[in-house]
Amino acid sequence: MKHWSRIGIMCRMTVAIVAISASAVGAAEQENAIGKEEYLVQGRDQGVKLFVREKRLANLPKITKENVVLFVHGLPSPASVIFDLALPGYSWLEYMAERGFDAFTVDIRGFGRSTKPAEMKESPNQNLPLVRVDQVMRDIDVAVDYIRSKRKVEKVNIIGYSIGASWSALYATLHPEKVNKLVMYGAVYGKNSTFVSAFGDPTNQDRPHYEMGAYRYLSRKEILDQWDGWIKPEFQDEWRDREVIDTWISTLFSSDPTAKQRSPESIQVPNGPYIDWHEIHAGRSLFDPARIKAPTMIVRGSAEELISNEAAEELLQKLTSAPSKRRLDIGDSTHYAMLEKNRLLLFRGVQNFLEE
Repeated sequence: MKHWSRIGIMCRMTVAIVAISASAVGAAEQENAIGKEEYLVQGRDQGVKLFVREKRLANLPKITKENVVLFVHGLPSPASVIFDLALPGYSWLEYMAERGFDAFTVDIRGFGRSTKPAEMKESPNQNLPLVRVDQVMRDIDVAVDYIRSKRKVEKVNIIGYSIGASWSALYATLHPEKVNKLVMYGAVYGKNSTFVSAFGDPTNQDRPHYEMGAYRYLSRKEILDQWDGWIKPEFQDEWRDREVIDTWISTLFSSDPTAKQRSPESIQVPNGPYIDWHEIHAGRSLFDPARIKAPTMIVRGSAEELISNEAAEELLQKLTSAPSKRRLDIGDSTHYAMLEKNRLLLFRGVQNFLEE
């Protein structure tokens, strides 16, 4: 009888140990879970609301300026799409959150789930190109101030991509007191006759083509033709995964509720950033690199065309006021490195810079 009693006690202990172990695993999983919050933040201009997304560990132990980061997008994809793709291993936002960062994105007005200017409901030829750099500066400042207030920090790290990298650099010169570190990934910088021709006035290419209209529509083919053009055909399947392409395009088009109203399906994109793009590549940079006072990293893919190797080096040398500066080059990658197979080289390199 005593023998069976001892067995019963041992069984109950085993059950208790298993229960405790399962509870500990559950608590650990909960602690490591990534929480997502989304906000519509009131903009500086009347009627403008900005879509901000945040991801971080559910029990992030400490929030400081060192681990708070804001992602700023370029063209044509809003930040909430391109930095947070819903495929395992392709969300840069989650990569940073998993490593103890409080990571935010902001969709500039006219993009994603932020307010679209009323003129985007009118015929494109009725208005000048919409969403220029002065408006973008106000939108970034709203997002930065919202994060600073919410997380009780004085400064945030900023990762800018494409024309968003150039916008972020300008912002850093205007508000050095709010920027901890700056990452410029695939920045539009340096003279480039190809894009001057693409966005210049046909009669005088040094002048922006203001008559291009308020906005444009971009189809899947137009978006992918540019990306395809940056990779030699024999390398396209080596550098990219077809599932990623399809997921990104699908998510991108879902961010525009009007996309399915057109045939072929297309997204509506403000033309103002293309004017800024022209001005930079015509030699009229939006910002003075010497006025950037934050530690800065310049990131360039090996097949990048928006900033040449020479322009990236020139930019690095002109960062004379940055307390530290460095350059990160990603092999076998394009302007869309974050969506390509070598993305972890990008993620890890930037992470190391921000954690230093």
